[in-house]
Amino acid sequence: MISTSNEQFSQLQKVTVAIQYPAAVTACNVDLETLITDSNRSIATLAITTLLKTGNEAGVDRLMKQISSFLSEISDQFKTVVVDAIKSLCQKFPRKHTVLMTFLANMLREEGGYEYKKAIVNTIISIVEENPEAKEAGLAHLCEFIEDCEHTSLATRILHLLGREGPRTTTPAKYIRYIYNRVILENAPVRAAAVSALAKFGAASEELLPNILVLLHRTTLDQDDEVRDRATFYYQLLKHSDKALNSAYILNSMNVSLSALERLLHRYTMEPTTKAFDVKSVPIETVHVEQPKTDISIGVGLPRGGTESKTNREDTYGEQLAAIPEFAHLGPIFKSSLPVDLTESEVEYVVRCIKHVFSHYIVFQFDINNTLNDQLLERVSVQMDGSAEGFEVVHYTPCQVIKCNDTGSTYTLVKLPDDSSAVTGSLACTMKYTVKDCDPATGEPDDEEGYADEFVLEDVEVTVSDHVQKVLKTNWSASWEEIGAENELEDTYTLSIATLEECVKKIISYMGMQACERSDKVPDGKASHALYLAGVYRGGHDVLVRAKMALGGTTADVGAQAITMQLTIRSTDESAVQVIASAVE
Repeated sequence: MISTSNEQFSQLQKVTVAIQYPAAVTACNVDLETLITDSNRSIATLAITTLLKTGNEAGVDRLMKQISSFLSEISDQFKTVVVDAIKSLCQKFPRKHTVLMTFLANMLREEGGYEYKKAIVNTIISIVEENPEAKEAGLAHLCEFIEDCEHTSLATRILHLLGREGPRTTTPAKYIRYIYNRVILENAPVRAAAVSALAKFGAASEELLPNILVLLHRTTLDQDDEVRDRATFYYQLLKHSDKALNSAYILNSMNVSLSALERLLHRYTMEPTTKAFDVKSVPIETVHVEQPKTDISIGVGLPRGGTESKTNREDTYGEQLAAIPEFAHLGPIFKSSLPVDLTESEVEYVVRCIKHVFSHYIVFQFDINNTLNDQLLERVSVQMDGSAEGFEVVHYTPCQVIKCNDTGSTYTLVKLPDDSSAVTGSLACTMKYTVKDCDPATGEPDDEEGYADEFVLEDVEVTVSDHVQKVLKTNWSASWEEIGAENELEDTYTLSIATLEECVKKIISYMGMQACERSDKVPDGKASHALYLAGVYRGGHDVLVRAKMALGGTTADVGAQAITMQLTIRSTDESAVQVIASAVE
């Protein structure tokens, strides 16, 4: 290997960039292993993390032994880098979860700061969530950790995980002792989290319910208001042994936007009314999907970038639309779509459309970028025609001026069809405007009145997914029983799709719903799979879908691979069931 430390570190960084081609890097692994004991800790850490990302399954045990002696000599910052690399290794070799989980548990017992402990806890939780075989071992390690955890945020997160996953293990009773110890020994926030976790065990297990009621009744005498209130609330709920109540208020959350709830409640208290507050009027909380990391390089010793704040899209657009008088009566936005391009990016007018769905209307927002430097546009609107599909255009809100190299927005208000089950279709779009020539240097228009012109755009599609918001049901089975079979539709389909993975992705995309119980992951080598979806249909109606899929269906194309799917849909609204079913027809 290269002699100087600087050259070694430089060459190692080149190797880490090549991690996306692991077969090519594997040839360097023998040399990399010799650098684990290098006196330069940056080089040693970089060598370890590279080996963790490029090593094979057979070498995991040996690599863990080599790392063990090294960890005590490096700082928490370097240890955190190693933990992140171990997380990638867990995802790559799930069958090695026992070795890796034990290694992480030993790291948890060592001294370390908050960020270091947080990285380990996050890694163990991700293994528990991704690998069912590792669940009980991971929960056991976390239970041991909270017995002597000095970080409130980590303790509350682990208790939340225990409340969600513990009742579904083979012996849920063994976790009760660890949770109730927190009620006795910890500070108020941790005690409150422990009470919520206990309630979930009582709601999910009739066998444990009597014992949980005793523990909750004791906790109603707690010194802290929040802890007492939670204990009293859950105790009174669980006494009724009502599965629907347990599902709605204990096992699953409300799934509403807290900022929107606060705003609407404040408005409700300021306006004199005798009408009860309707929770269904509150926008649904957006499910944030964690994007996979594309940067595979390892920046040892470099500060990590801050995480971008997540703003509810509906809240942002809701404030903008509420300021337009024509839209003030529409109420809160149910869902705002992602922008859709209606033109090519190279044309003179680049147009994107955002669909804002309300209870009975859709507001189409057209963001128009005038790329020309010698023309400005006035009185710009987008004329829409969806009469053949039952859509009725109610109002156009034009953009008065779009200057050269500038962007403006125009809006079209469309009423949804009267037929509650016919909510999809295609609307033709034509942009109409007045063109005025202007001086490219100053951007000032000529004195001429200009001339009328129009620009044909691509059609805007309104799909089933536009009417559905994703919600995550942490206990999907309880929600399924809560809704019941009153509004249920079941049918069998044969789909010309080659793999179960592709079928899962398409069903989720067409329906616009959230996969629950980690059912969007299809285990390797399986010939059948069950997909569980949850969402809220426009108007605040809960919708659940169970799709049982199996390879081996028969299609018109001889020899083509197909999938047979049994689809079952339940909802609190009959028309919602019909609409969701139409997504796969």
